[in-house]
Amino acid sequence: MPSLLLCLLSALLCSPASALEPPKGPDDGPVQQLAPTFTRLHLPLDDDTLAALKARDHATAAQKLAAMDRSKLSGEAVGDHAFVLAWSLIRAGQADKTEGLYELVERAEHVPAAYKALTMAELLVVDGRHAEAATLLGDIPEDALLYPRVQLVRAQALREAGATKDARAIYETLVARPDPAEGSDLALLALASLEGKGSPEAYAHLRRLWSIYPYSEAGQEAAAQLQGYKQAATWRDLSWRGDRLMSAGNYQGAITLLASKLGEIKEPDADACRYWYAYGRSLFRVNRLTEAAAVLTPAGERCKGHDDDRGPKSLYLAGKAQERKKAWADAAKVYKRISELYPEHSYADDGLALAGIATQEAGDLDGAIALWAEQATRYPTGDLAGEGFFRLAWGAYLAGDTPEAIKWAEKAIWDVPLNVDAEHVRAAMYWSARWRAYPDVSAPTQLTKDTKAKDEAVRLWLRLCTEHPWSYYALLAAGRLQELAPDQLAKVPRPERPEHKPWMVREAFLQDPAISAGIALARLGLYREALTELNHPGADALTPAEYAFIISIMWQFDDWLIAHDRLRNYLEEHPTEQLGAQRGSILLLAYPEKYWEEVKASAEGYRYDPRVFHALVREESNFNKDIVSHAGARGLSQLMPATARGVAGWLGMKVTNDQLFIPTTNLKIGARYLESLFKRYNGNPCLSLAGYNAGEGNVGKWLERDGNRPTDEYVEAISYRETRHYVKRVLRTYQTYRLLYDDGPAFPDMAAFNHASVP
Repeated sequence: MPSLLLCLLSALLCSPASALEPPKGPDDGPVQQLAPTFTRLHLPLDDDTLAALKARDHATAAQKLAAMDRSKLSGEAVGDHAFVLAWSLIRAGQADKTEGLYELVERAEHVPAAYKALTMAELLVVDGRHAEAATLLGDIPEDALLYPRVQLVRAQALREAGATKDARAIYETLVARPDPAEGSDLALLALASLEGKGSPEAYAHLRRLWSIYPYSEAGQEAAAQLQGYKQAATWRDLSWRGDRLMSAGNYQGAITLLASKLGEIKEPDADACRYWYAYGRSLFRVNRLTEAAAVLTPAGERCKGHDDDRGPKSLYLAGKAQERKKAWADAAKVYKRISELYPEHSYADDGLALAGIATQEAGDLDGAIALWAEQATRYPTGDLAGEGFFRLAWGAYLAGDTPEAIKWAEKAIWDVPLNVDAEHVRAAMYWSARWRAYPDVSAPTQLTKDTKAKDEAVRLWLRLCTEHPWSYYALLAAGRLQELAPDQLAKVPRPERPEHKPWMVREAFLQDPAISAGIALARLGLYREALTELNHPGADALTPAEYAFIISIMWQFDDWLIAHDRLRNYLEEHPTEQLGAQRGSILLLAYPEKYWEEVKASAEGYRYDPRVFHALVREESNFNKDIVSHAGARGLSQLMPATARGVAGWLGMKVTNDQLFIPTTNLKIGARYLESLFKRYNGNPCLSLAGYNAGEGNVGKWLERDGNRPTDEYVEAISYRETRHYVKRVLRTYQTYRLLYDDGPAFPDMAAFNHASVP
């Protein structure tokens, strides 16, 4: 390592270190235990009615609700039933069937005030009492989530009552908000109607509607009305529409639309940057990488000062495109430009970290270390600081400077909050011990003769196993301790197997208007409406238990795939160690026993713990049996059709692509394929999982490149970032499942792989 660079690193390491602190969360306050009946339905709704309400199949829901025997409803349930029935009838276009419901809805006791007022006003409109309806809606507060919808109904009532000027004022207030916004599409269409069909004044409203709300019914009506005008959409109009198509995932639609006027853009401005970003990102998402980079790289350069958000994002995606092509030098160059052009953007530290990774992949370790050092200097608290510090540590170790490596690892431990980058903090904890015990990069299996250093390594590994037992690095630490200090490892307490307990939430949480409305709507069966309210506060405003409580409501309504995915993503930013007193209940929700019986049957008799395969399935598919990856992998264990057909042949089976969506078929083939990898790599789960993700050819290539090095080093040296993270993530999930549901020791015995990847 160049001496100048060493001086720079040493200076950085002299900065004071702060203690690891828990993240700042919502203010503490009185808490309340929620009884199991807290979210029980107020109405006796059968599964079919609930399914119709959840799907917003209002006609079916109304039919089911109307058929209920009201004589069997309790007094307070009569009003609640009338509300849900009226809500469904109006939205099914059957307002003519609501006669007699107004007085009953007025008696409803469990309906949020804004929803009750809206429904009563809609019933008044049906009865021709427009002025009364407008008056009733005048007191709904602006911060109510239902406010835009309320205002639209109020404006329509005013129009019907002849107060067109007042109605117009409401519409204009709605469309004055930044786009896109709920209700603005209908307000724009109403204003166009007030201006007169075919008028120049209406055109501006219709074109804006066409540009920004392409998938709404109002947007489609605008498209039809625009056929009557001679004016064509400008490239500026297309920039908005293309952006909305891209945001909706219609990448091919965005590409087709935006390709038509790309050449008309001469100078950069906000609209041009929106246009370039939408076009380039859409190309990227359909894997047209060379074209994407060709659009996004100059966009990132030209958008400085015009759009300082899309500019760095353009460079980031351009770098990703080059990265996927393995054009490492080009990727590094583009990534580095983010911090040069947009030093204040949140992607600036990411750019330096990723530029370093790409530079290392291009074979320039010293250049990579220089970039990570720059990242550490300029962005010591960035969200990728942990990875930057760890890579500096790893680079120092590879360069033969183990003391420097330990210093960088300790800096990551001291300076990076666990909730910002738990994985690299844990990595730093493991490797700061590992480098004490085995300090020579050229002889990584040779134990130090320094007894003090070895004892310190054991102490640090014991701490890792005690404080972070669910982690991948705890598995590695336990493997080392099984060799060096088995008696001390045996004394590490296994976390108690949890049982689900009632949720404990803050009283302030229950008093939040959106939360209280969401819970009330859920208890009435209006799940989609409830979810809109419950999602309003945002995860950062909630404790982990409160967030999990909302997820449990989603689970209650059989929306478990989305619920599981959301909680899984939440835990990536909220580490297990910081989930609080209800950690066990949260983990049971996040790591369900989904498909466990089928997994056990599929893996019976194989050389690996079936929990490894269970963890793989969770990470591969999120337990979605119908999922198809962008590469074409199918089903629970994400099998590529060609691989599946080959493995099926070993089992005497023939399979079609569609049969890979059958859980038992998919799991049987996936389990057998994983068994072949465990056999090939002498039972090493790390190499087997790397082979499952990246292919046996790549695993073999890395073995040939690096030799039969210790498993911990092999994993850190995996060239593909995705595969490196995949191995760690699956084994972390495996260990979590073991601790949640299985008997036996706290840690599996992985000592056989301490000193060789393939023993």
